[in-house]
Amino acid sequence: MAVPYRSLGSCLGLGLESTAGTAVSRTKWCHLNGSSLTQTPRNRATRGRLAHTSAAFVETRFVADEQVGGTVTVPGSYSALGMLLRAALGTVSGAGPFTFAAASALPSLTIEQLVGTSGNSEVFAGCKVNSMTMNATPGSEVTFAFDIIAQSKAAASSAGSPSLTSAVPIEHFEVTVTWGGSSLGTIKSLSSVLSNNLNRRPQLGSLRTAEPSVGVREVRTTIVVDKDSFTPRSSEVADTTGDLVITCTDTATGAKTLVYTIQDCTVKVSETIGESISDLTTSIEFESIGNPGIVLTNGEATYDA
Repeated sequence: MAVPYRSLGSCLGLGLESTAGTAVSRTKWCHLNGSSLTQTPRNRATRGRLAHTSAAFVETRFVADEQVGGTVTVPGSYSALGMLLRAALGTVSGAGPFTFAAASALPSLTIEQLVGTSGNSEVFAGCKVNSMTMNATPGSEVTFAFDIIAQSKAAASSAGSPSLTSAVPIEHFEVTVTWGGSSLGTIKSLSSVLSNNLNRRPQLGSLRTAEPSVGVREVRTTIVVDKDSFTPRSSEVADTTGDLVITCTDTATGAKTLVYTIQDCTVKVSETIGESISDLTTSIEFESIGNPGIVLTNGEATYDA
């Protein structure tokens, strides 16, 4: 009996496309925590009595469309995220520090997914970031999850030769958060979701979407803190607005930073008093009505080093 493939060694190769949907060589590789990136055919039953058996059961089906995409989760890093951050936000400028800014036109990527110990990889073209989620909890490394909508996937073939750099990870103890310039106290967890709300564009002559278009974008961040004051509730009642700033600083050298600024956030507070004797917490949802931006200092010559 054959030994099954293992996920050991799985990674992602990234290339910035000049024409959306036309695959390019991969110029950057990054480690992978998990992936659901795949191609899924959608079967639909045909209509009409000719499509059924004499006993009225469905007899034939046809493929209505093929959806290509999924979510890739990568470890947070000061030097391996640049191309994905650009794809999520839109543009990048500067010669270091590098500023990633929101733009309505999003770039597309070619993504090569090396499938563990299989020795094979799958290449996805026309990849656009539908959403980006930053997660941080005590005791864990910071992760970024990118929900991808792609235009095509090539059949599995021999994998390329990944060139993985020793990227400096972002650890949970390197994260600080302020809102309106003030600390939020003791933070238990953080999850920030940038939603680009891409629209698939079905087309005649193809089972797959044309280049996805950007919908109404939004950023929502949920932070759970120890309840040691009534300030969050008072801010909600007063409809206070402030910039939410998530700062990550490499503690080894202090030379590498990632500063995520989410402008003009209001808050919505959820609190529950439990039945047992335990610490009380406050869940704060920040909703932004401004543009997000990320400033990355990686100590390298390029943003995607």
